[in-house]
Amino acid sequence: MNDYDQALELSERALEIAQKIGDMAEVEKSYHQLGIIHQKRGDYDRAFEYHQKALEIAGGIGDQAGVSRSYHQIGIVHQKRGDYDQAFEYHQKALEIAEKIGDMAAISRSYNQMGIVYQNRGDYDFALEHHQKALEIAEKMRDIAMVSVSYQNIGIVYQKRGDYDRALDLSHKALEIKQTSADFYGILRIYGQMGLLHKLKGDYVRALELSEKALDIATKLKDDAGIARSCNQIGIIYQSRGVNDQALEYHQKALDIAERIGDKAEVAMSFHNMGIVHQSKGDYDQALAFYEKALEIAEKIGDISGVSKSYHQIGMVHQNKGDFQDALEHFQKALEIAEKIGDISGVSKSYHQIGIVHQSRGDYDQALGFYQKALEIAKKVGDISGVGSSIGMVGRVMQMKKNYTDAFIDYLISLDIFEKLGSPNVKIVHSLITELTKEMGEEDFNKLLEDFKTSK
Repeated sequence: MNDYDQALELSERALEIAQKIGDMAEVEKSYHQLGIIHQKRGDYDRAFEYHQKALEIAGGIGDQAGVSRSYHQIGIVHQKRGDYDQAFEYHQKALEIAEKIGDMAAISRSYNQMGIVYQNRGDYDFALEHHQKALEIAEKMRDIAMVSVSYQNIGIVYQKRGDYDRALDLSHKALEIKQTSADFYGILRIYGQMGLLHKLKGDYVRALELSEKALDIATKLKDDAGIARSCNQIGIIYQSRGVNDQALEYHQKALDIAERIGDKAEVAMSFHNMGIVHQSKGDYDQALAFYEKALEIAEKIGDISGVSKSYHQIGMVHQNKGDFQDALEHFQKALEIAEKIGDISGVSKSYHQIGIVHQSRGDYDQALGFYQKALEIAKKVGDISGVGSSIGMVGRVMQMKKNYTDAFIDYLISLDIFEKLGSPNVKIVHSLITELTKEMGEEDFNKLLEDFKTSK
């Protein structure tokens, strides 16, 4: 019996006993616990059903704290599905009740979750504002566990904006707190986050080291869900290094565990990651097959954000195959969903990819239009890495249009951004500048460089 099955069995027994003796407060708690277990398994319909039952009972017995708790959990279910408007609405309801009854811990939790919703939508300024409120309350209450969570969430926002060093500093602060309280589940999550940050910085050795620490802790805790997540992350690191066989091996391990414990969301993630590996190998038919499996699960469990991501990846495969019309159709589907759920970051990524398709077709003006849209959003939300990528692609179009001076300036701006971030994309920009040098000829390039230095 896996962890989730055992937890379900125990919670169902508790529910049965509470119903027999007519203890409605315990019935409410059992429904609440069952909802959380199903949500962690990615079974969002069942999770919603149980939290709704808990909400009805809490309202019936006048348990305002229970009503707030149920609203909070229903908000998380909507959040996991990518239904951000609904999620925010429920978190707002939970917050209002928590403020009314003076439950400071619940107020802090609500601000944190609202911050996560804004973060998922790419609305980073509002995300930081809400996480900061949660942090201030947690510090006043001396709730070190919530202080650590707030540091971690603020770090994730900076990670999303491409400020990896700031994110790492905050992760270290969160880790120090977790280590003093011996919260091994919390330490596991932070090691995973730090591993991801080092991977984004291109430091794959350190990324692997931290992700393996997370896996070791999850294994010692017998946390199957944590083991699956860690295996998936290690697989992503190996794929980034081009070690595709080991990447697939770890994603398969994650898939086997996720299927065994019934974690549908993690199953979809494993299929998604396996698709990326096959795509990087140039095995496009296999990649499509895995993305289609991930898409099917996302649609089944109502994960709107997951559906958008699957469409995006399917579009990228068609783009790699030179099927530009199919690519555009899938990017357009991803864009429509991102716009619908208010995922600003997702909208920017879709614009960026649509620009690449137009560029590949030789439609440079159309490509520039979409890159400018992506750039505008990236600047608005403070996505530093996204700004660097979009400016770099604008430079690429300028090079193709033989506007070498503009191309060179764009490459330099992009290079400066990625150097400051410590991003591995520095190598890509250097290769673009090398290509520009060859295309222009060394003499003309040196003249361009000299003119640029003189004009500064």
